[in-house]
Amino acid sequence: AVVSTQSTGSRISKVRTLGRRESTITHEKLDHKIVDFEAGLSEDVFLEQDVAMCTLGTTRGKSGKEGFLRVDRDYILDFATKSKAAGVKQFHLLSSQGANADSSFLYLQTKGMVDKKVHEMEFERAVVYRPAVLLCDRQESRWGEAVSRKLLGWFDSGRRMSIHVTDLAQGMVNSIFKEQDGNSILTNHDIIARAKED
Repeated sequence: AVVSTQSTGSRISKVRTLGRRESTITHEKLDHKIVDFEAGLSEDVFLEQDVAMCTLGTTRGKSGKEGFLRVDRDYILDFATKSKAAGVKQFHLLSSQGANADSSFLYLQTKGMVDKKVHEMEFERAVVYRPAVLLCDRQESRWGEAVSRKLLGWFDSGRRMSIHVTDLAQGMVNSIFKEQDGNSILTNHDIIARAKED
């Protein structure tokens, strides 16, 4: 959703995406690079880029503890480190509601630790997004997760516990153009409000 929103935006001239496979999205602004996250990213893929957005993530249930840490800690920190080394000015990271480096839960603890380390890298601007439950159709989702998202979509009209993935994408893209330097964290409420801005 972020890529689609970026590609159609008139204020963005080029979008470079990184992935393990060919992209299913085609657009004249899109420059897709196939990379091996396990081997580590090259700084070259970030050269001449002003902004980097990282939406990598998995779950312990899907990938196991070691797989989760490899993706949500190691891959993301490598992504951020190489971005910084290549001269990227803004770094935008998709985290999670409740992220806290001091949490006793591995998922939230890892998210919070990574958020903190990214902020310590001293980008000109680093924004961490902590959305609630994402309302979207995931092909890999389990039955219980799908039911939960449906129920939240119906009953959480105020969006305190959920957010439409399109609102998340728009909020992230709109944040690029805010005249604000330094580190910041956007809550679910903040992201929804940012998505509504011109």
